[in-house]
Amino acid sequence: MNVYIEVSFDTAAPNGPGESLIQWFRAARTGLYSGLVEAEAKRGGGVVSEARFIPHIDDSVRRFPRVGQTWAQFEEGLATFPWGAQLVFLADGAELAVLGRTSSYHVLSDGSIWGASATVSVNSPDDVASCTALVDVLHAALDASSPLFGRIEWNIFSELPNLDAVLRRRRCTSLREGRQLLRGYAWVTVCPAELVARLGGTAVLEDSGAFHRVLPLQAGGVLLQASATMAGYTDQVMEKVFEVLAPVLPQGEPQPDPASPKLRFVPRDAATVC
Repeated sequence: MNVYIEVSFDTAAPNGPGESLIQWFRAARTGLYSGLVEAEAKRGGGVVSEARFIPHIDDSVRRFPRVGQTWAQFEEGLATFPWGAQLVFLADGAELAVLGRTSSYHVLSDGSIWGASATVSVNSPDDVASCTALVDVLHAALDASSPLFGRIEWNIFSELPNLDAVLRRRRCTSLREGRQLLRGYAWVTVCPAELVARLGGTAVLEDSGAFHRVLPLQAGGVLLQASATMAGYTDQVMEKVFEVLAPVLPQGEPQPDPASPKLRFVPRDAATVC
């Protein structure tokens, strides 16, 4: 797996946290992992799946083996906003290698902010069709949820967005300030509605020339796709994204994080952008 997708949500989700989880897992299953779902449905397809709720303290674990047969029950459980949930696809063999995984989890103990992530394989970072499909799946997953932040990364699996890492920002602080400051930027960045407004609105972002696609979310916010493909997200493209988003980025001089050498960022303080 070579693509990492991560999103954070908060109480601005208009239909409640449970519905945001249902939409996330449904889009992942039917979009990101549709080929694995089809393989599992075939006899001898070499794929098995399992979903489960991740317990908090003394909660009991609920498992859904071969989740395609128990999907309705799994969604019913998601509607109750469990502490965590996971859907995983495995190779049906002796080693049970992971072929795809998506999960959700409470980020703050009071349940006011929660996150979701997914890993998936893409054959080539310069294939337009597969890259477009990734963005379309994320759009479908978030369209009704007004997310706090999100990103799609290629071969980068850090749980910290690039700016949290290189500005040494505390994760909880970054999350709580997510509607005042954008937590980072990547090949695809999910920008919340409040920050879109401060940047001048969707039309201004489209006219900036920094993005291949600007996809508004029905419930608020936008998906900003920097280039047609992940391979096309060059340093020059990243620089343009940084300059357009600088007014809503946290200020400070970035410092490389030795623990995350693959993180990509522009080595400039956002405050210096005119």
